[in-house]
Amino acid sequence: MFRQIKVQEHQQEFLRILWRSSPEEDIVSYRLKTVTYGTKPAPYLATRCLLQLAHEGKNKYPLATPVIENSTYMDDILSGANDITTAKEMQRQLISLMKEGCFHLYKWSANSEELLKDVPTENKEFLFNENDELVKTLGLSWRPREDTFMYQMNLQEVPVAITKRTALSFISKLYDPLGLLQPIIIKAKMMIQKIWLLKIDWD
Repeated sequence: MFRQIKVQEHQQEFLRILWRSSPEEDIVSYRLKTVTYGTKPAPYLATRCLLQLAHEGKNKYPLATPVIENSTYMDDILSGANDITTAKEMQRQLISLMKEGCFHLYKWSANSEELLKDVPTENKEFLFNENDELVKTLGLSWRPREDTFMYQMNLQEVPVAITKRTALSFISKLYDPLGLLQPIIIKAKMMIQKIWLLKIDWD
């Protein structure tokens, strides 16, 4: 995604790489013309470009625009619709709008084979075959066939003697970006709060 975004020419001077293949060769200076991984503004520039693309296409692509504005995290888009007709139209609009910005969508997954039937195989992440079970996105495990999310915790990692340090460490491993586990996580956090009030040592 970053390499599709051109940096303004006067800013390209700040994106230089000095290179030589061996100590005997002269140093060659390369100027990078596109947004580069690892630079501090890269995530902002990528997100800002997507939002600008959505703004410019809001009249032409009314279903795709809110998806880009509200259901995009970096280069992942997680969205859906209540029926297959709307989902297909949303998919068509997303593909068209993103192409206008020279972005091409890959790693398509869906809980409906019909939605994926027009997507080339090389652009699919989930193929609806017997080998496909899980799709991992944003730290979540999703089973498209059943349309369920899975959370995995290794309970064997829990030590026999639980200390304040191990309890806090274990609770912090519960990754829940959608907030579906909050009824469980809140109880664990309340337990940590009680441990804190008891002024128990870390170990």
